[in-house]
Amino acid sequence: MIHLIITTANIPESYETRKKQYIESIESSLKYAHLFDSYTILECVSDNEAYLNQYNTFYSKEDNLYLNKGLNEMNHLRAFLKQSSFADSLSIIKLSGKYIIEDDYFFKKVIEFQDEYDSIFKNDNDVFEGNGYHTFFYYMKKKLFIETINSLEFSLNNNRPIEWDVKNYLMVNEKHIEIDRLGLLARQGTNSEKTFRC
Repeated sequence: MIHLIITTANIPESYETRKKQYIESIESSLKYAHLFDSYTILECVSDNEAYLNQYNTFYSKEDNLYLNKGLNEMNHLRAFLKQSSFADSLSIIKLSGKYIIEDDYFFKKVIEFQDEYDSIFKNDNDVFEGNGYHTFFYYMKKKLFIETINSLEFSLNNNRPIEWDVKNYLMVNEKHIEIDRLGLLARQGTNSEKTFRC
């Protein structure tokens, strides 16, 4: 069983742009619904968004306490996974909203390898220095997902990129693999200042 989680953060800044991009991201994902069993939109800021209510949306009750946005997202994901009835062995694919899935490559890799591996990530050396993994589109089994999140330092002054710590935690796991591409259009930054394909 594969469950897709798409995270959204409807902040007032650039609201209309983000709304448009989130819809585009969700709809691009649902084109591949035959390759996963269920999905959840995990909204991490707003209490209610009318446009999201046509989808299977969960509104997180966690606060956004950290300046490090990666820590905030991981905290929302952990809270959602802990309250869910998903089995520890469930395969989770996480996608950051705004990002556009352009082909089925990653889904097919998860289907191919989920019985053998507990996590699949793409190294970020295609865009950055390679100290981390891309954390906008990846796969982990639920149990490992929570363990990985728990390994992070949740402190107000932690501004270290979570991508580095996720990579350091997972790369020594024998049931972990890296892949060469994701089949994704990435839109990074509050206003999607940086776009690239990976």
